Amino acid sequence: MMKRIVFNAPEDSEEITVRDLGQLRSEMIDDFTEYWQDGSGEGDIQIFENNQLQSTLMIEPSIELERIYLHFIDNLNGEDWLSVYDRENLEETIETVEEVYASAGLFLPLELAWKGIGEYVKTGRRTGQIDWITPKEMPENGNW
Repeated sequence: MMKRIVFNAPEDSEEITVRDLGQLRSEMIDDFTEYWQDGSGEGDIQIFENNQLQSTLMIEPSIELERIYLHFIDNLNGEDWLSVYDRENLEETIETVEEVYASAGLFLPLELAWKGIGEYVKTGRRTGQIDWITPKEMPENGNW
């Protein structure tokens, strides 16, 4: 079984390996503002096995909050999962990138977001260290 990990960064796309995690963390987390202000302002990581897309982890930063929201997509089972940090703030929306809004309660502190990103790159699954909800659990006034 051949596994490929593709990171679609704010400025470009590149194939990455688990060995690249230190560099990825340095850019995404340690140089947070500078990194995410370049290009599109968002990114995703896709995992393929035998050239079939297995899952996607969308990475949505908020420069204003200095936090990241994660959206895990299980492409095989058609499931979506949203990171949640503060359930009380799911109705409050903030702008993530130009004219894209998401609920403030979805955004994780950077260190916690990194745990989710690192685990995903290593295993292809969402981590149990983060609280997750489905889009159906979002309040009517919330956005993802």
